[in-house]
Amino acid sequence: MNITDKDLQNYIEIFTETLEETARQYLAPNLHKDLLHLSLLPSKIIGYVSTQLGVAIEYVPGEGKEIEIRRGSARVEDLFVQGPRWLSQVSPMLSIEAVGLGIYGLTVSGRFPFRLSRKDSSIFFEKVTFEAGSWQRFVHYAEVFEDRSLKNWTTEKAVARAKDEVLVAVVEAGRAKEKQLEISDYIDKFKKKTVLVLGDYDAAGEIRLQAISRCLESLGYEPLLIKDVPDHPYHDLSQKVVAVGAIARFVVVDDSSRSGHLLEVQLCKTNSWVTVLLRAKGHGGSWMTAGAASLSNVILEADYDPDTPDQVLTEVSAWAEGKLEELQRAMDSTYPWRNMSNL
Repeated sequence: MNITDKDLQNYIEIFTETLEETARQYLAPNLHKDLLHLSLLPSKIIGYVSTQLGVAIEYVPGEGKEIEIRRGSARVEDLFVQGPRWLSQVSPMLSIEAVGLGIYGLTVSGRFPFRLSRKDSSIFFEKVTFEAGSWQRFVHYAEVFEDRSLKNWTTEKAVARAKDEVLVAVVEAGRAKEKQLEISDYIDKFKKKTVLVLGDYDAAGEIRLQAISRCLESLGYEPLLIKDVPDHPYHDLSQKVVAVGAIARFVVVDDSSRSGHLLEVQLCKTNSWVTVLLRAKGHGGSWMTAGAASLSNVILEADYDPDTPDQVLTEVSAWAEGKLEELQRAMDSTYPWRNMSNL
């Protein structure tokens, strides 16, 4: 079943209302503009629903908070770009196969700007200009998605995504306060070094997690234990892991005993996060996680000694950084605009 214009209207309304309400509850007023979607308000929000392929949401700066839904039979890229008819027949400048790509401050010129070429692909635009001949269109901010299935645009999804956005801001604000920094300074200096550390919280497990965290700190990272993420009445543990994992540089899991982290390992796999599974002296938590690296090129399994973890942590961190660089190079070669200001 696919989304209708009424469904998208409802989704946008619920997302915006939940974001504003949750921010009022959990964030100081001066931090509200640190939330991406709150920073875009007030705006006219335009939703695009294609009966063929895709959904888009655009924010046009303005005085009020109006929502307008535009529905059509053309693909969502055509509904959103709004170029001259001939432009739709021109091959695209960008063929988007990934999820959550972003284009910032570019001019895409001379060809149709982009096509979503793979299932579930999506792209975000911020301060981007499309132009061809005498035609030009400026996009302040917009998100375009291939997925138009109703299950991706439910009220529950709207609420969860809004609350996830606030939870991440709460975590960043709390860690900035610990370091006596403004949140903007914390993000500039430390956010890119955040490593999510998962594992068992029984007595022995917590000792291992603290040892891992100390090693990561000595290597210049910002280890974050999920227990240190503020409780939120609308988030269970898995939801916290998903929200925080999305902003972490990589994930380290102490996979040495049976605990709830077994479910968290599955979340790492599902979200394709760069992940290290550490096993104390070769003892794994479960056969469920054994051999995970053989099925994924972003997972590494390693044995370590909890009493002297430094060398192994140094090695696996170097692997994670190498993997991130490899992924970066692959993305840059696939999407050359990531290193350019004009196309």
